[in-house]
Amino acid sequence: MDNPGGKYEGGLRTQGYYKENHTEKPLVSIVTTVFNGEKYLEQTIKNIINQSYQNIEYIIIDGDSKDKSIEIIRNHEKRIDYWISGKDKGMYDGINKGLMLAKGDILAYLNSDDLYHQQTVETVVNYLKEHPETALVYGNCDYINSKGEYLYTYQCPSFNWKRFVFHDRSFIPQPTSFWRRKVHEKIGYFDASLRHLGDYDFFVRVGKYFRIEKINKSLAAFRIHDQSISALEEETNVREEIRRVHQRYGVSAGIWVKCLNFISGLQMKLFNLPVMRQKLWKKIIRLKFT
Repeated sequence: MDNPGGKYEGGLRTQGYYKENHTEKPLVSIVTTVFNGEKYLEQTIKNIINQSYQNIEYIIIDGDSKDKSIEIIRNHEKRIDYWISGKDKGMYDGINKGLMLAKGDILAYLNSDDLYHQQTVETVVNYLKEHPETALVYGNCDYINSKGEYLYTYQCPSFNWKRFVFHDRSFIPQPTSFWRRKVHEKIGYFDASLRHLGDYDFFVRVGKYFRIEKINKSLAAFRIHDQSISALEEETNVREEIRRVHQRYGVSAGIWVKCLNFISGLQMKLFNLPVMRQKLWKKIIRLKFT
């Protein structure tokens, strides 16, 4: 069994059991990376192994956790295809390790604190079967709090590559994205040197060569908690990554690019007026009764 730099491993593959692709039921490979994620990991594992779609290959890459993450993984390893634990070079390095181990025709990754809706994978498979020209799909995304309580739904726009590449962040909700194996055969994997904008860079590269489509329904739940806002606390690093990615694709930081970013941001706000109104009322009520 290939063990790329890990010190522990397990799952069905280590017992010689490999799932297969089928024309009518393509294999969907989902990768989860985790590092000291015991608080939400079990919810994510159960969420994936209990999907309505059955032909799923689940791979977990643990970054040498010191909490109970390994214990949680081992408790479910009869339903996990492969897991490995060992030091890595960050989240995107771990994701790449998992994707390189994946055997499915359809691929995705889900963070250890996020969730799919129960029929998400089934919905994605059906859409891709009906749209063979599409290489990557995504959808709207629900936001939940640390307790798993619904906050609001982010309504994302349809994909347009020129608009997307000039934007300074990804408007594609990462937990909702799924793509075909041929994407990696053409453009490679995630840029592991990026800490915050690996998804944005990846989607830009995919959109340059392939068709990206939006499924107009909510496909996942993104959890907001203390650890999930680390990127906001490192705004300087984020800005530097934005500059690097824009430079890579020939986008200069001129005034017209800033104008396009402003217009794109305004468009997204208008697109999400119901969400903004809901958040505003919550703030008003909170102020009124405090």
